[in-house]
Amino acid sequence: MACKTLSQVKPGKELWKIKVWVTRQWDAILLGSGEQLSLDMILINQEETMMHGVINKAYMEKFKPLIQENNVYIIANVKVKTAAKKYQPVENDKVANFLPITTLKKIKDKEDIPNVLGVAAHIGPIEEIRTSYGLSKTRDIILLIE
Repeated sequence: MACKTLSQVKPGKELWKIKVWVTRQWDAILLGSGEQLSLDMILINQEETMMHGVINKAYMEKFKPLIQENNVYIIANVKVKTAAKKYQPVENDKVANFLPITTLKKIKDKEDIPNVLGVAAHIGPIEEIRTSYGLSKTRDIILLIE
């Protein structure tokens, strides 16, 4: 099966194979209890399309040692779903979810994957805001993206 671009993949029953650069990865934590919910990441492909990627708690032990920021992977058997409206770390209404049958292959060929997303035009101060979970820290960052 050939790799699809992130603009070609659609939510539904089909499992997809994609070639992506993992540009950022973080632990999604439940603020009230500190419980880890998932390992989240920003994926980007050769078209400079970005997508949110999620490894749910049940599969983190399997995949966390296999995936690292700033590497390019061929990821097979991911399920694409419509993103939750309340949390979208990128401007894309789709999210790639890892499954127990998902496979990862780290590749060295980064030729067609862009390595610069943008330039930080403004980095605001860290501010504390009150949420229903208590105090949270936030910062505004504006990127100029070509």
